[in-house]
Amino acid sequence: MTYIPRQKVTKLIPNKFEAIKVAALEARRLNDRARTYNVALPGKITTLAVERLINGKIEFYDVKERARQVRLEREQEGEE
Repeated sequence: MTYIPRQKVTKLIPNKFEAIKVAALEARRLNDRARTYNVALPGKITTLAVERLINGKIEFYDVKERARQVRLEREQEGEE
């Protein structure tokens, strides 16, 4: 079993359950690409996904936070 440094993950995404969700989606994406191109990935796919998350190679955002930012931007545009 691979050790995953929880502190490094929670620095990027404070909610550990959200971090797991993001890593799982990346693992699924990596698996789909590997199957599409018939390529064997080195190591476990979940470990690769977590490493990519820690190294900042995955773009992610919180849907609620993004909606709040858009709403605030629209309100600011209306004031100007």
